[in-house]
Amino acid sequence: MKKVIPVLIILTLLLGACDLLPPGLVEKPLSDAEMATKVAQLLGTMTTPTTEMVFPPTSTVTAAAPTQEPPTATVEMPTATQPPVETTVAPTVEGATPEPTTEAPTETAEATATTVPGDPASRLGEPTGVDALDSYEKWLWPTDPDDYLRVAFKDGHFNMTGLTKYVGWRLPTIDQQINTYIEVTVNSGTCKEKDSYGIIFRVPILAKPTQGYLFEVTCDGYYRLWEWNGKAKPKGVAENLLNWKKSADVKTGADQVNKLGVLVNGKNMKLYINGVLQGEANDSTYEAGFFGVFVRAAGTEKYTVKYDEIRYWENPQ
Repeated sequence: MKKVIPVLIILTLLLGACDLLPPGLVEKPLSDAEMATKVAQLLGTMTTPTTEMVFPPTSTVTAAAPTQEPPTATVEMPTATQPPVETTVAPTVEGATPEPTTEAPTETAEATATTVPGDPASRLGEPTGVDALDSYEKWLWPTDPDDYLRVAFKDGHFNMTGLTKYVGWRLPTIDQQINTYIEVTVNSGTCKEKDSYGIIFRVPILAKPTQGYLFEVTCDGYYRLWEWNGKAKPKGVAENLLNWKKSADVKTGADQVNKLGVLVNGKNMKLYINGVLQGEANDSTYEAGFFGVFVRAAGTEKYTVKYDEIRYWENPQ
């Protein structure tokens, strides 16, 4: 599929906008750039949830699972610690200059730059589409603020600021996906605890994104996969497909860069963090749809996450 604007959606929106003009006023023809701006503005208020999200209780797990509210003082989350390093002191020889006993971290730096075995991006070749997220223009990202979210393109990033403790998302105006691998490079920003970010995918209707799947990662290193049905009464229903789990592959804390990936083929969905497979689930509720990114300010008021790049591969093998 090529990156084109869904014609019926755009025509409907533009015709609806023309009906709002005062009688007798004829709108002047728009250039391509003006048309793109208007489309983004019209879609701007249609890309975040309009109802309160009610999350299901987490099931019993062996490790402590994050709650939907910031953890209380009685909940102690496991903290990754660096193993102690044993140091030795070389015997001194009178008149000799002591040699350093530590080695330069050359091998470690090289190891982190190598390809991760099993990373889909390393074997799928050239992606079908890439957006460096330098501006809204390439994929026509909606930029208008709403009650849940404020967005801005700044310094080569797509910045998303959560205004509530509920999830707010944005979807670009490109064709829907069926079988695909989606990879997002993201900077966690000034986050803490359960501030989260991730990928929303297989959203059935672009103009009314009230359903879909969400791959969510927290600042302190947990992830989950859940399904959202905002059409369910009275306030929508969320269902965990993969419950909260701690991952050692997440670079935790503020201003850390992580790559999140979702590989979907038929009803099978596989989740990747920094190229490493985390888990998979099967669900056929939504068989195709649009994708985007989201933010949730669970621990930091007006938490801002910084998305750097999005790539996708259609029909991955």
